Amino acid sequence: MRQNSRLAFAFGVAAFNHQDYILEHLESIKYLVLAYGADIDVDLIINDDCSVDQTRILIDGWLEINMDLFRNVKTIYNPKNLGTCASVNNILMHLVADRCKLSGGDDVYSFENIFELTQHKSDVAILSGRALHLLGLELKIDHTSNILATATQLIYQHDNLLHRFKHFSINNAPNILYANECILQANVRAYLQAFDVMEDWPLQVAIARQFPERRFELIDEVLVYYRRTVGSTYIVANKRFIKDKIQMYDDLIKYESRWIERIRLASRKFCFKSKNSLVNRLMNLDLYFFILSCAPRAFCIISQSKALNMHLEKHRQHYERIRSSTVAIRAYMGYLSVDD
Repeated sequence: MRQNSRLAFAFGVAAFNHQDYILEHLESIKYLVLAYGADIDVDLIINDDCSVDQTRILIDGWLEINMDLFRNVKTIYNPKNLGTCASVNNILMHLVADRCKLSGGDDVYSFENIFELTQHKSDVAILSGRALHLLGLELKIDHTSNILATATQLIYQHDNLLHRFKHFSINNAPNILYANECILQANVRAYLQAFDVMEDWPLQVAIARQFPERRFELIDEVLVYYRRTVGSTYIVANKRFIKDKIQMYDDLIKYESRWIERIRLASRKFCFKSKNSLVNRLMNLDLYFFILSCAPRAFCIISQSKALNMHLEKHRQHYERIRSSTVAIRAYMGYLSVDD
């Protein structure tokens, strides 16, 4: 038991070739610590998966200036590329805080008080905020993703977690926070280690299997701005990503005893392997089940989606602040390197 009654929170950062974005990411963490972390012990755990650009140099330079913001800082620099799943496990190995938010080094934290928003109830295994995408230098609302996230929550809210993650559902991975006792469970970590670059779905399925009575909570705030670039894992490690996803389908089918569930999963696997959007629309039985489940809930889905206020302008102003502070810190770090 910790003697200190202060809340402890850890930011876990998985980085790989993020030289264009890592300082924005770290500056957004700095904003949260300065704005809301006065009474919180904040840890920072960074795992770089053998970047071949300047990511590590930028991390080290930023930490030289900002080390005092944190209770503990741990940098893990993989000597070779191990994959996202091994990198996340490296982060979890050093986790001692009460709660942890995992993120990619190319995403940006919003202005919301993450320390307060993520104080979930004890029956919550997974908490998620809403999707706000960072495209280039502009923040945009992904209305489709948010409508489908609302539909997903309404469809699966009374089901066990595994049913949600076995079948068609929309879950915004960058905004997800996992309860520490769930993500640190030995079987969950072992299951994650069996995969390579796709960490979110294995984590969700493993947690659902180990904690079947826990639930998923969707909040309306945005925790992280999700940046999709040409460096995204599903693009740069496409073959590895596809292999992981097929492995997930095979595992779910293998352990499914009900024939209708197996057929639904098999149809999804077939459509995924076809790499054909038309086939995916016409032959994905799981998608049809999702659409049919939406029909009786259409009024609630539409009503909740219309009531959702994303505060886009406030988020845009916040991102401009982060960009400005990033320019300043980059200039200062350049000044220091010249002096050295």
